[in-house]
Amino acid sequence: MGKLEKYNASLKQFLQYDRNELIAINVFWLGFIAYIASSTILSTKEMPFMLFQPLQMLGLVAIFSSSTYLVKPYFESEYLKIFFFLFAFWALVILFRGFSFNKDVLKLILLNPWFGGMFYLVPLILLFRKSFLLYKKIFSVIIILSVIFLLYSLMFRGILTEVIPDDRNRSVVEYFTKSLGITALFMLFTHMYHSKTKNLIAFVTVLVVLVLGVIRARRGVLFMGVLGLLFAGFLYFISAKSKLVSGTLLVGLLLAAIIGGVYVFLNVELEALYYLQDRGVTDTRTGIEVYFYKDMQGLDWVIGRGMLGEYYCPTMESGNYRGTVETDYLNMILKGGIINLILLLVIIVPAIFLGLFNSKNYLTKAFALWILFWLINTHPSTVQVFTLNYILVWLGVGACYSSFVRNIPEEEMKSFFKPVD
Repeated sequence: MGKLEKYNASLKQFLQYDRNELIAINVFWLGFIAYIASSTILSTKEMPFMLFQPLQMLGLVAIFSSSTYLVKPYFESEYLKIFFFLFAFWALVILFRGFSFNKDVLKLILLNPWFGGMFYLVPLILLFRKSFLLYKKIFSVIIILSVIFLLYSLMFRGILTEVIPDDRNRSVVEYFTKSLGITALFMLFTHMYHSKTKNLIAFVTVLVVLVLGVIRARRGVLFMGVLGLLFAGFLYFISAKSKLVSGTLLVGLLLAAIIGGVYVFLNVELEALYYLQDRGVTDTRTGIEVYFYKDMQGLDWVIGRGMLGEYYCPTMESGNYRGTVETDYLNMILKGGIINLILLLVIIVPAIFLGLFNSKNYLTKAFALWILFWLINTHPSTVQVFTLNYILVWLGVGACYSSFVRNIPEEEMKSFFKPVD
């Protein structure tokens, strides 16, 4: 079989799907939306757990049941196959080192998307069949989560926008923006495949994320939003027909990011922004990280302390031990050691290079930039959590390692999505 015949055969398989696969993938994403929307609204502590925790459980049932049909392992890259299974094995080791049939532990593992155990299963999405349907559905899910984010922001605007500093309120902003809103940036990364209406929804969502980040003084949220816009501007520049217009937009975004940063941190007058300035110049993580470095012993650095691993940190009001480090790459070491971090890096770093420099379409380049975006944010933020942000990383890994997906010509890729204005 010649190259053209082989490509056409792979393309046919990429585009086609049967009714059962369509149902399974819809059930999977509906389950995920139910789970993440329920867990996010519960972060406000103003909604009944008895209503939304059962919705989370129904979501998990949908996710697990549909996955049994969607998992169809196939690896084009032997390198990825080897390191993926090593990484998956090590994730199971981390999980089992913290596992017990204690009710509270089970609730933590299953129902806490940020500090539980579900995110250890996210890489298994690599085992789903790589198909156009899988990628197209992602965009629908992002729009649905964006609309939910905007509705929640309206419903709980009192909690989100009060100027008076309150740890619970700031945490709610973190949950809302990072669980629901931030993935709207991926729509802007892939703007060429969407209608103007969908791009507008995504842009409004990102603006609201940035506004909430300023009001509630969340440096990590602001950093993610601004960096994501710069990446989106870069993709707009390299994909646009008019380099003058796109270049002006990119320079404008860069200048806005610089001016905005200076304004927020150095020359603000509103009380909320004064508070942001205080947080911006005060390194609240340093003391915690010093305790982390002191408490970790030799073997801990290599294999970690398991999913429920803690370290001595007497600065915490709730006790002398803490189970998380806000700097995410250190959190990965706490739970699974340097082995955990290295296995992750040897998978995702090559994916970034393959997607950016060895691909013929902007979908793969967008995935590569999203992986880079996520990796950069492991320093200031908590991003290895059970959210669409992290799921996109592993969908991107699959796309970037697939020589077939990388080599689909851009015009052909655009014709698949057919954006309607």
